[in-house]
This record gives sequence, structure tokens and C-alpha cells, in this order.
Amino acid sequence: MDTSVVLIHGTNAGPWTMSKFSRYFEQRGFRCYSPAYRHHDKQPSEQTSALLAETSIADYVDDIVEFVETLDTAPILVGHSLGGVIAQKVATMGLARAIVLLNSSVNWGILPTTDQERALGKMFMRAGSFWQGTLLPDFDTMAKFGLNKLDANEQRRVFDRLLPESGRVMFELFFWIFDENQTTKIDYDSVTCPVLMVSGADDLAIPPSTARLIADQYGARATFHEAEGFGHYLTLEPEWKKIAELCSNWMNEQKTTV
Repeated sequence: MDTSVVLIHGTNAGPWTMSKFSRYFEQRGFRCYSPAYRHHDKQPSEQTSALLAETSIADYVDDIVEFVETLDTAPILVGHSLGGVIAQKVATMGLARAIVLLNSSVNWGILPTTDQERALGKMFMRAGSFWQGTLLPDFDTMAKFGLNKLDANEQRRVFDRLLPESGRVMFELFFWIFDENQTTKIDYDSVTCPVLMVSGADDLAIPPSTARLIADQYGARATFHEAEGFGHYLTLEPEWKKIAELCSNWMNEQKTTV
């Protein structure tokens, strides 16, 4: 039986950001699925924008749990950025065979380790009461923090496909210390499956020094890989196949060890 892989995208994005990895994994015998969070499958209307503004990361977790529970067996979860947080939350419920975290966003209790991360937080502070609406960072911010390993034309092409994100979701991610619901808090001991964490060495949003703090919470269950020459959107970068191959090889190992 093919091993199922569920690819979970990040903020402001959709399944299209995971499509290259999905095709690569399918060519290597995995059965892949790329569900979208609610209101992330098309350009938002005025009505869906209002609904999106009220959504929480907890809602996105529910979306992925609902999908995973339709599968016959627990899948491997591959989460990028916010998708990494959601993969961990789903894994705490015993619904994952293994999890792959690609530049996973920080979760509750993980402090920034670099000036660049603190600068990104300040950028959100200057956006006013962003948690009450939707938010899409401007092109220059995305080019610096998310798309810095793409050429100028590709940066613009990717940016033009991005969608506004729930401001509440951004608040829960970047200002977890003020989130009374502790939405992104992970019960690490409940994640009993193997964990692969891949961290782009040139990721300014979630640098390796911060990613290691997350991996350390899992002890021997986690394998940490610092990807030299990669930034945040490593699923779209020119050398993406190197990361896909790394992940595929690791996932194949889980077929026989899990």
C-alpha cells in the first residue's frame, strides 16, 4: 500500500506552493494530498474576507484533522512555515506517521534569536490593529523575508499569487505571548512519531538558530538539517529538488522503521 503524504502550506498561500514537492513524492511512490485551509483556495470575495478575518490557526488545524481522518492510515505530514505548526498540532493527536517541518514557524514559547526576526515583528506592529482584519505583507517585505532566494521576476510572480491572511492568525504566530488561548502551544511529549526539521540557512523569518530551539524540544525523535543556500520558500527555490530528495529519502526510511 502506498504511504500517504499530506502537504500543508503556509500563510498567505495555497496548495500550489507545495505542488513541486507533491509531484516529486508521487514519482517516488507516495500518495500525495494538498488540502487548502478554509478561504485559501481562491481569491477572496468581500464575504470570504470578512470570514477569513475571524479565523484562527485552531480552525486550520481542524481543517487538516478533518481531511486526515478521511484517510485509511495515518499519513506523513509535510508542513511548510505555518504548516509546520499545524503538522505538530495534528501529530499531538496521534494522527501522523511522521512529520516533516520545512522552515516551520515558531510556536508558543519559542523566542526569536535574531535581529531580523525582531524587525519582522516590529513590521506587524506598524500595521495597526492588524488582528482585526486580513493582512498581506508588501512586496519588499516578502522579497526580503520570504522570497530572497528567487530572482526578481520569480519573486514578483510568486507574490502576485499570494493571498491576504487572517490577521488573527498572524497575531497568534508572531505575538503568541499575548495569545490567551495559547493557540500554537505544542505538547511535545504527545508527538511520539519521528520528526524531520529542515531549516534554510538563509531564512531570515525563521533562521536555523530559532528552528533548532523547536527541534530540541523533541530530543532524539528529531532529525535536524540545516539547508545551506536555501531561504524560507525552499519549496519554490531553484534547487528545490535537493530538499525534496532529502525529505523523500527520510520518508522512505520511516516506511520500514515506523
